[in-house]
Amino acid sequence: MAVIDLPRERPTAAEFVRKIVRELKIRCYKQKTIKSYRLALSAVLRWYGGPPHEITREDVRDFLELLVDGGAGSSTISGHLSAIRTAFDKMCGARITLGLLTPRRPQRLPIVLSEPEVLRLLDAAPSLRDKLLLGLLYAIGVRVSEVVRLKWQDFDFDRRTVSIWQGKGRKDRQVMLPESFKPLLIELSKTFKPDEYVFPGDRRGRHLSPRTAQRIMERARRIAGIGKKATPHSLRHSFATHLLEHGTDIRFIQELLGHKRLDTTKIYTRVAVFRHQEIRSPLDVLRGTTAAPPARALPGPQPPSRRPVGRMQIDLQPSKAEAGAANVTLSIQNEDRFVLLKGIVVREPRPGWVTLEVPPLEAWEKPLCGLTAAQRQRIESPEFYALVQEHVTRRYLAWKKSAGP
Repeated sequence: MAVIDLPRERPTAAEFVRKIVRELKIRCYKQKTIKSYRLALSAVLRWYGGPPHEITREDVRDFLELLVDGGAGSSTISGHLSAIRTAFDKMCGARITLGLLTPRRPQRLPIVLSEPEVLRLLDAAPSLRDKLLLGLLYAIGVRVSEVVRLKWQDFDFDRRTVSIWQGKGRKDRQVMLPESFKPLLIELSKTFKPDEYVFPGDRRGRHLSPRTAQRIMERARRIAGIGKKATPHSLRHSFATHLLEHGTDIRFIQELLGHKRLDTTKIYTRVAVFRHQEIRSPLDVLRGTTAAPPARALPGPQPPSRRPVGRMQIDLQPSKAEAGAANVTLSIQNEDRFVLLKGIVVREPRPGWVTLEVPPLEAWEKPLCGLTAAQRQRIESPEFYALVQEHVTRRYLAWKKSAGP
């Protein structure tokens, strides 16, 4: 039975989208998918201009052609087509996408970090939270949306497993807990309730957002001087590739990653360097060229040097809104005056874990105009964040110690 009888009900565009969104919620579609479908349907109906019950297959083709002409990629085309097919064909029986095939997406090789690069990345993460977040992404090979939703009750320290609930495709699975993280996680878990998030967000009861995790990765990557455009998902790629290189069975890797099809996992065979296979180019054999030195022997790029931002003062004041937290103001000198950067909050949500909440640069747009171009460029760099994290943490811990219990 159709969700909307288009010929009989003849809904407006707004009514149509609202009913489809309601049905998607009832069918337990993910919030991200619902938002994507809502935007896609609104776009096609806004372009069409007429009532939804009059749209035809040729109209859909014209709309998709418009997207292609506008430079949209295959992922965007596929997303819009999927939204139209679900809403009109599956839910209303309109069959206006009959014969329209989903565009093939280009098969790009995943970005994989070498083992020395992973170590540099973890060393560059400026806080314990950041090190643990990036470390778990690599150590257990989960998606960024899965790691930020981890709760303390998901860890089974006796069996050395981590439970991933309702991952991609709404599937549950278990992954292995690395021994190197076990002591730290056991100690941290003692101060939290089982149903609390390992990576809490700023709002009570919420977890860290995937976008924040991406910023953490980008900052650490730049501090470590890694030139590859690696993302949090690159750590998942690196996890799978390194396991494959060390001889782990590909079907076991498939289970750890939660892939439905083995073909999805096989892409890592295209980037893995199998160390047990001493394969040499025929040209090297002819010329008697020796094998290249191992990656760890090659000097990696050095982290950027700390360029001066000018004289800076740090002022801490107890937060009136949150017990134990402090509001931080940075005073940066430009010639004969100081520019104030406000809105930073420092807190210690658990013993030894100091976190710094820094507002987006847009919030500082007006005061930054009072600094030189060189100073603004320095403040926008991840090295500046690392410097502020280091000094604010030291000042904050000293302040808490002097304040007493």
